[in-house]
Amino acid sequence: MKKKTNKNLKMPLIEALKKYGDKNSVRFHMPGHKGRERGRIASALRENLYNWDVTEIPGLDDLHQPRGPIKNAQKKLAKLYGADHSFFLLNGATSGVIAMMGAALRPGDEVLISQASHKSILSGLILTGARPVYIMPEVDEKLGVFTQVSPKNIAKAIEANPDVKAVLITNPVYQGFCPDIQGISRVIEDKNIVFLVDEAHGPHFGFSPLLPIGAGHFADAWVQSPHKVLASFTQSAWLHIKGERIDKNRLGYFLQLVTTTSPSYIMMASLDYTRALMEYKGRILTEKALQLAESARRRINKVTPFYCVGPEILGQNGIYDIDLSRLMVNVSQAGYTGYEIDEFLRQRFKIFAEYADFYNVYFLISFLNTKRDIRQLVKALASLRQRSPIGEFKPLLGRIPKKALEPREAFNYSSESILLQASQGRICGQALVLYPPGVPLVMPGEIIEKQHIEILTDLLNSGGACQGVTSGGSIIVLK
Repeated sequence: MKKKTNKNLKMPLIEALKKYGDKNSVRFHMPGHKGRERGRIASALRENLYNWDVTEIPGLDDLHQPRGPIKNAQKKLAKLYGADHSFFLLNGATSGVIAMMGAALRPGDEVLISQASHKSILSGLILTGARPVYIMPEVDEKLGVFTQVSPKNIAKAIEANPDVKAVLITNPVYQGFCPDIQGISRVIEDKNIVFLVDEAHGPHFGFSPLLPIGAGHFADAWVQSPHKVLASFTQSAWLHIKGERIDKNRLGYFLQLVTTTSPSYIMMASLDYTRALMEYKGRILTEKALQLAESARRRINKVTPFYCVGPEILGQNGIYDIDLSRLMVNVSQAGYTGYEIDEFLRQRFKIFAEYADFYNVYFLISFLNTKRDIRQLVKALASLRQRSPIGEFKPLLGRIPKKALEPREAFNYSSESILLQASQGRICGQALVLYPPGVPLVMPGEIIEKQHIEILTDLLNSGGACQGVTSGGSIIVLK
């Protein structure tokens, strides 16, 4: 039998990664390390990638029942973020969202959430059997995005639904917009309602007074993704709890449900390293990222036809505060779609944005970006010229869809595949998720309407993506 040579071995994923790595690309997407090392420990982590890839042998502790180094590392993390207890997460912030929902909610309990929440909350609803009470966020029509929920509207929703057991908000949303988290906490503080916060995009909050206030001052439990804007590896995250409202034992049980029994010590090492880095130089590094972002924002608004969102929008449409370390660049007023600019930057300049929507392009800045990265981005955007503005506002869904079944009921129902264009009036069987940013347009159990089909058709025709719609245009509905 003829021996195969290396030339005949096909490794599609490795080949794709190698091709991307060889591009010498400029990264404005997560993870926050941007493919760069910082310091001696990061170098040691790379050099010992195989050497430190181990399992729970004596001396290295057990993630699911820590007594040694993992426990001590998590104690240091809790101290850094002002929590009573903190936990390493190895299945992303998603696992933390599910676990904190599981600790606070039982089947049939009502939880108040924004209609524009991340799809991880859907997983929490299915696993807990909790019933969602949706609240519509406000909208910025010029930018074409949902913004935030207000304390006033949350108070109204609780008044109309007095059995709500928990409120779950996002701080910040993908665009960097933050709600009045303190105002929301005041609304619920005397109502025996658990306060949960998805702070996946805010692990740097608290390290500079120039950033919005973090959830740790007010929440009972909050989740963060240090891989997004700090330096840990993708899929690593952490969860914090504070006070007596979260059942720690039940939380631990849910964490076991959504976490592998073979946890990655490489990922845990990257979490421990990132915590130590932020403990040592958190403010310096965070403000470096802010300075890079502000330099980019100022130059984009001065020398390009585009508008980079800044603090001038505070107080509008429910936006109480904003994370200025990220760039939201509106391109529709200059006559382009976000998808066009995203592709243009990739193809012409090897600049990779975090994501795009119809109106905007988003760039995540971390302390491992450089001034050269910023110069290249501004130069690329400045090479484009003003065109006639895109005048037609493609409306976001302005109301909560009609619900036929709860998410858990729909999940367990028989389903079938049909074309999206033929789905009006049918009950959604699998979430239709605009991805990125991972926000469901229609949840399982909700009725698909003509407006949903129109929004998705426009999105897909413009170059966007939707999880739940196949390449052939089919979706899953209930029989």
